[in-house]
Amino acid sequence: MTHYYDEYSQLDLLVPWDLPIDEQLSEADTVKLSQALRQILKALEQVETSAALVIIQDGLSKLAFVDIFPAKISSTKTPLKKWEVEDFDRHFGIDHVKTQKPAFCIVKSLMLAIHRMFILLDKQNNPKFDSIQIERQKQGYISYIQLLSRVYHLQTIE
Repeated sequence: MTHYYDEYSQLDLLVPWDLPIDEQLSEADTVKLSQALRQILKALEQVETSAALVIIQDGLSKLAFVDIFPAKISSTKTPLKKWEVEDFDRHFGIDHVKTQKPAFCIVKSLMLAIHRMFILLDKQNNPKFDSIQIERQKQGYISYIQLLSRVYHLQTIE
């Protein structure tokens, strides 16, 4: 199976202080976001990592492209120095961004994180990965989806 890791290797994250805690979306955006979250759940239910990757790649292709802009960060608002955060971000392929549609940026980032997890599982495909830990990771993603459902006032996503 062909993996598009390079295509999806850069993770765009909102700066933490721009993360929404409550936001009302338009009806069209609510539908798109709900569909994307359901697609993630469907991928997480898959037994075969190759099937999950196909679902996530399809979801990424359907997700509306949102204009993003580099976030200008003059302070990290943490005890870390700016260069330490930049070094971490560069190492892990993270760009901090701003956008008018944070919901879609967040969901795309979630899909990319899950995509990376499935690539690791698919490439390794050996008993080195503890199945209990993998299940805990998946449950963590499901909890995050439930959190996003509350933040964006979506009907229960199942």
